[in-house]
Amino acid sequence: MRILFSGCPGYGHIHPMLPLARAAARAGHDVAVATGPDLAPHLVERGYETWAVGPTFAESWDERNAALPDLATVPPERHISLDTVALFGASAAKRAVDLVPRAQAWRPDLVVHETVEFAGALAARRSGATHVTHGLGVAPPAPMRQVLRSAMGDVYAWWQAPGLADEVLAAPYLDISPRALHPEGEPAFANVVPLRAYPGEVLPIDRLPAALAARPSADLAYLTLGTIFHSAPGVFEACLAGLRALPLDVVVTVGRDGDPDRFGPQPPSVVVERYVPQALLLPRCRLVVSHGGAGTMLGAYAYGLPQLVVPQAADQFLNAAASEAAGAAIALQPGTVTPEAVRAAARRLLDEPGFAAAARAVRAQIEAAPGVEDVLAALTRSPADPANSGHPA
Repeated sequence: MRILFSGCPGYGHIHPMLPLARAAARAGHDVAVATGPDLAPHLVERGYETWAVGPTFAESWDERNAALPDLATVPPERHISLDTVALFGASAAKRAVDLVPRAQAWRPDLVVHETVEFAGALAARRSGATHVTHGLGVAPPAPMRQVLRSAMGDVYAWWQAPGLADEVLAAPYLDISPRALHPEGEPAFANVVPLRAYPGEVLPIDRLPAALAARPSADLAYLTLGTIFHSAPGVFEACLAGLRALPLDVVVTVGRDGDPDRFGPQPPSVVVERYVPQALLLPRCRLVVSHGGAGTMLGAYAYGLPQLVVPQAADQFLNAAASEAAGAAIALQPGTVTPEAVRAAARRLLDEPGFAAAARAVRAQIEAAPGVEDVLAALTRSPADPANSGHPA
């Protein structure tokens, strides 16, 4: 089969789909990954056939800020609804201009698109392919259904694709969030297919920085604000100041375009890097402090690590609430992130065994979910196959 994966040009939107894409390539399928031109070189480096389509994330982010000039006055937990339209909907509309004709020429059999990549289903319809939605983190709850439907409707109206938004919401949704993180009530997507979350793929090109590889200690705290929110004023500084007082080494990643020197001189116990492959780093950690991005959150739980979450925007508030409800994390909301609060929360996470036990329970649920090979086999099984009575695609 030909399988097209499509997503916004954000690491947290593309990386969760890569285990399934890699499994498809291993199984002999023709695989292509479509995303923005800023992330395309990263995927090419990792061996994927890559289509550079639509705007860069920076271009979409600038347009989002222009469309939402009063966003600073809006409570951060409401940003996800606004971003679904102004950021993801707007970028999907532009991406579709490139993606749809290319998909029509390539003629995929299956399109796998992430939750807010609305151009993917459009490319599937126009090229005659089946399509599924690949979750990014905690499954969107029922109240998000209308937000998603509205954003998709705006994109699909121009392409005269009636009913496609409802079709997406009824199509299979590959859910990588374990049961412990499921919000109460019904999910936004009706046809949920469980899929194991993976901490990230490790290729021969991946290495730990020398400063980390040489350390015999596996007693680390990992501090990251991801690839988008690493410039949040004062948040990194407060978290680092709070963690420095703990009897742990601290690894900080500031993003590929961040400046490791922004914090000034640090003690030997602190290592600051632009990027470290988390699948290599997390096995060395005892604690993760992050913005609550889905990739970081689920990667940490895949290793049974308790977490301190300092959500900044988008789905991070949903992830933080779900992690706290599972008993595996503490969340500090915007305006409460001080060195003292970070230090106190981190000490609790390290000293109170209930947090680590809850994180290990989440890990057990992740490990019990169907792996990519099983889900891929179901997705690619012929509809005529008698064994395909429960075919999710």
